[in-house]
Amino acid sequence: MRFAYYSRLSRAQQKIYDRSDGIAEIRLATPAALHPLVAALDAALKSEDRAETQRVTAALIGALNDAMGLPPVKVEVLAARPHAGWGELHGLYTNERGKPITIQLWMRTAKQKRVVAFRTYLRTLLHEVGHHVDYAGLRLADSFHTEGFYKRESSLFYQLVPERKAAMLTIDDRMKLPVAENLERMERAADDLASAIKGAGDAALSRRPDAKNWSAKEVVCHLRDAEEYLLLRVWMALTLDEPTFPAPDQERWAEDRQYQRNDAPEALAAFRRRRQESLALFRGLAPADLGRGGMREGFPRTTVADHAAILAWHDDNHLDQLKRALEGRA
Repeated sequence: MRFAYYSRLSRAQQKIYDRSDGIAEIRLATPAALHPLVAALDAALKSEDRAETQRVTAALIGALNDAMGLPPVKVEVLAARPHAGWGELHGLYTNERGKPITIQLWMRTAKQKRVVAFRTYLRTLLHEVGHHVDYAGLRLADSFHTEGFYKRESSLFYQLVPERKAAMLTIDDRMKLPVAENLERMERAADDLASAIKGAGDAALSRRPDAKNWSAKEVVCHLRDAEEYLLLRVWMALTLDEPTFPAPDQERWAEDRQYQRNDAPEALAAFRRRRQESLALFRGLAPADLGRGGMREGFPRTTVADHAAILAWHDDNHLDQLKRALEGRA
């Protein structure tokens, strides 16, 4: 699924984009060999020691480059992220003629100067390594943010951090967590959905477990549309004084938009794009913005921060529903 900016690219750039988009995975021969470095990176971030974080980051990137047959890069770990009206800069890859190839990462948030959560930091690290893969490994003339690019990043992430089974948090549990932790869960959602439906045909995705419960395809479509609705509520809270949020009509969405006639991979691609927009918005907000809110009938006041918790819980809840639907269970 091509992103909207594809139409603005030249024909030559579109060829590069299409090649990038067609490569969805990078397989490491022995990912377990890198797990000690990943654990050391987690510990270094928790220690808040920039020098140690720099040392382990450089070691991990070096090991990844060796595993993929890529040339070495210079690694710099800096303190608080730069920020401006466009948001915060998480990482930067530079490859300029006559200068060493460099990956820069920032270990603290721009506004509150908090150490970045481990999974977020590792994702950023792999994102910048992904640009190195494009130029030095795939020999692309440019490195575009294609769906294939994000899938390659995720394929590396899940080899380095194997998924652990954990009890699903309640929405009350989610409300008590820092916003950053809920954003981490939101960041994984599209990849979790892609993994869950991988290899399933349209018939399996369209099959309802019973007359009252949605199919896997309908769940994906619901997540796509709920993202649009909840992001609208966030914008209302940010731009209006204590608005009243409109009530959703989920069953009508499913009927009017004919979920069962949709293409599940296309719905997932649309969800991924909307989720990236949501994450960019949340990560660019000031602490005061997170406290803005509004009312919804039958519920207490709901803040912008609460919406991150709602989205994270919503992901867990519907991913579980989707997996049950594929197994034929309500």
